[in-house]
Amino acid sequence: MTITTIFLSFLLLLFGLANSESQLNDKEQTVLLKLKQHWQNPPSLSHWQNPLSLSHSNSSHHCNWPEITCTSGTVTQLLLQNKNITQTVPPFICDLKNLTVIDLSFNFIPQEFPKALYNCSKLEDLDLSQNYFNGTIPVDIHRLSGLRHLNLGANDFYGNIPASIGQLTELRTLKLFQCAFNGSFPQEIGNLSKLESLQLAYNVNMTAAELPSSFTELKKLKFLWITASNLNGEIPDTIGEMEALVHLDLSINNLTGKIPSSLFMPKNLSIVYLFRNQLSGEIPRVVEALNIDVIDLSDNKLTGSIPDDFGRLRNMTGLSLFFNQLSGKIPDSIGRLPSLVVLKVFSNNLSGTLPPDFGRYSMLVEFQVADNKLEGKLPEHLCDNEMLVRVVAFNNNLTGELPKSLGNCNGLKIVIVYNNRLSGDIPSGLWTSLNLSVLILSDNSFTGELPQRVATNLSRLEINNNYFSGTIPAGVSSWRNLVVFEASNNLFSGTIPQELTSLPYLTTLFLDQNRLSGSLPPDIMSWKMLNTLNLCRNKISGPIPPELGNLASLTELDLSENQISGQIPPQLGLLRLTLLNLSSNLLNGRIPIQFENDAYANSFLNNIALCASKPTLNIRKCDSEIEPVKSIKHPSQCFVLIICMVAAALLGLLASLFVVRFHCKRKITKSWRSSLKNNFLHKLKYRVQLNIPTYLVKLLCFISFDNSKLLVYEYSKTIDWIGGCIGTVEHQTSQCSPPVKTIEHHSRVGELR
Repeated sequence: MTITTIFLSFLLLLFGLANSESQLNDKEQTVLLKLKQHWQNPPSLSHWQNPLSLSHSNSSHHCNWPEITCTSGTVTQLLLQNKNITQTVPPFICDLKNLTVIDLSFNFIPQEFPKALYNCSKLEDLDLSQNYFNGTIPVDIHRLSGLRHLNLGANDFYGNIPASIGQLTELRTLKLFQCAFNGSFPQEIGNLSKLESLQLAYNVNMTAAELPSSFTELKKLKFLWITASNLNGEIPDTIGEMEALVHLDLSINNLTGKIPSSLFMPKNLSIVYLFRNQLSGEIPRVVEALNIDVIDLSDNKLTGSIPDDFGRLRNMTGLSLFFNQLSGKIPDSIGRLPSLVVLKVFSNNLSGTLPPDFGRYSMLVEFQVADNKLEGKLPEHLCDNEMLVRVVAFNNNLTGELPKSLGNCNGLKIVIVYNNRLSGDIPSGLWTSLNLSVLILSDNSFTGELPQRVATNLSRLEINNNYFSGTIPAGVSSWRNLVVFEASNNLFSGTIPQELTSLPYLTTLFLDQNRLSGSLPPDIMSWKMLNTLNLCRNKISGPIPPELGNLASLTELDLSENQISGQIPPQLGLLRLTLLNLSSNLLNGRIPIQFENDAYANSFLNNIALCASKPTLNIRKCDSEIEPVKSIKHPSQCFVLIICMVAAALLGLLASLFVVRFHCKRKITKSWRSSLKNNFLHKLKYRVQLNIPTYLVKLLCFISFDNSKLLVYEYSKTIDWIGGCIGTVEHQTSQCSPPVKTIEHHSRVGELR
C-alpha cells in the first residue's frame, strides 16, 4: 500500500467521523428543540433556537446553551432546574443517548414517576425534587442500576418506599424527604454500602417508622437526616459504629429510651440534633468526637448533670440543652471554650454559680440560662467581645448588679432578667444600646431613675416591682418605637408628662402603684394604638380627660384608688371596654348609660356621689328631680358641710323643746289642773313603775290631742328612760299596754295611745 493510499484512507476516516459527529449534533439539537416544544416553549428556554443553515455560529450551538453540558461534543447533562416547566417528562428525552445527569428540580411537573427514564442507560444523577410527581415509587426502580445520586424529595409520592431501592448499590446520595410516604423505612437501605448521604426527613405520614439497625452498617454515611418523620423506638446502640458520620439529625420525633453511650464516639462527628424527642436518662459522659460543632439535645426528658467532657470541645459553637431536667452545676470549663457562640440551657434544674469566664474567650452571641436555680452574679465578661445579642436569665436567684460590660454592647437586642434578686443601677450605656429592642427587668431590686433617652429600637420596657424613683422624664417623647411600657409598683413621683401621650405605637401602659400626683394630661397627642391603661393606686387628682373616649383601641382602663374628681365623661361610654375600674375616687354625677349593666357592677365602688339611672350597680339610684351634686373640689369641704347640717338640726331640736317646756309651765295652773282636780291628789307627784325598783317623779304637764296624749316629766339622771307605766300614788296600775314612749332631753315626754 502506497503512502498516497494510506493518506486518502485517513482523510476518508476523518471525513466520516466529522460527518457522524455532525449528524449526532443535529440529532441532539433536534431532540432538545422538541423538548422545548413539548413543554410549550417556556420563556426561560427562549434562547433555544435552531441556527440558520448558513451560519453555524458558536452562540447558537446547543452545547453553548447554559442548561446543557456537553462532553466530547455530545450532551451529557440536562440542567433544567427552576425553568417553570409545567408539562410531563416525555419518553424521547432518552434519545439523548449519553445523558448522565437530569435535573428537573423546582418546577411544576405533574405526573407519576417517569419510567421512560429507564431507557437512559448511562444516567447517574436524577433530580426530580420540588415538583408535583405523584403515585408510588415503582418497585422496579432498581432498573436505574447506574444511579449514583437520586433525589425525589418534596413531591407527592405516597405509599411504601420500595425495598428494591436497596438494590441501587451505586448510590452515594438518596433523598426521599418531604413526601407522603407511609409505613416504615425499609431495612434494605442498609445494603447501600457506598451511601454517603441519606435524607428521609419530614415524611410526616409515616405510621410505623423506626430507625432500622441496618442503617448503622452504612460505614461511609456522613449525613443522616430523618427529622420529623414519626420515628419511634430507641436509637440503636451501634450508632457509634458509623465511623464516617458527620451530621446526625433525628430531631422532632418520638424516640424514647437512653441516648446510646457510643453516640459521641465517631471522630468526625460535627452536628448532633436530637431535640424534641422523648429521650431520657443521662447524657453520655465520654466524648471522643472532639470536632463537634453543635449539640442540641433540647426538649427531652434528660436528667443528670452536664458532662465535664463538653468542656473539651474547643470547636463547639452551640450547646442547647434547654427544656430538660438537668441538675447540678454548669462546668466552669464550658465558660472557657474559645469557639462558643450560643449557650441555651434554660428551663432545667441547674444550680450553683455561673462560670465566671463566659464571654471572655469567645464571641458569645446568645446567653440563655433562664428558669433554673442559679445563684451568684451574672458573668462580668459577657459582652467583652461586643458580639452579644441576647441575655435571658429570668427566674433564678441571681444577685448583684448587671455586668458593666452590658453598657458597652452595641449589638445587644434582648435583655430579660426578671424575677431574680438583682440590684443597683442599670449601666448607663444599656439604656441607649443601639440595637436594644426588649428590656425586661421586673421583680428585682433595681434602683435609679429613667433616662431622657433610650435605644431607638426599644419596643418593650418592663420594670415592674423594683425601686426606680424620680419622675417620668419629658424626654419620653423620644421613645418613639415603644409598644409596651410597664412600670408598676415603683417609687415614681411627680405628674404624668404630656409627652408620654405622644408615643404612636404604645399599646400597653402600666404605671400603677407609684406616687404619681397631679392631673392626667388634658390633651392626648397620640395613643391611637393604646389598648391597656392602668394608673391605679397613685395620688392622681383632677378630672378624667374626655379625650380618653377617643381612643378606639382602648379595652382596659383602671384609674381606681386615686383622688380623681368630677363627672365621668360620657365619651367613655363609646369605648368597648372589657375592663373598667374607677373605684375609690371622688367622682360624682350620673354614670354613662352604657355602663349600667352587671359587667360593670364593681367598676364604681366607693364613689359616694356617683349615681345610676337603674339600681343595678353597687351605687345609689339617681333622683331625677334633683340636679346631680356639683363637683366637690376638696374632701374637707364635704366634711364642713356635714358638720353644719348636724349643728342646724340640733339647734332646731333644742328650740322646739324649749317652746314645749315654756308652754307646759303656763298651762299647769289653768285648764290642765282644773280638769284633773277631782281625779288626782293636790300634790301632783306620780311614779313610774319600771319593773324594779319603783321611782317617784314630778309631772310637769299634760297635753291632749285627738289621737294621743302626752305626759311631760321632770328629768332625772337616776332613771333609765326606756319606757314604763303611769299610775297615781293611791291607785297604781300594775301594767300598762302599750309601754309609754319617751323623748329624752332636759325633760322627758311620754306618749299614751
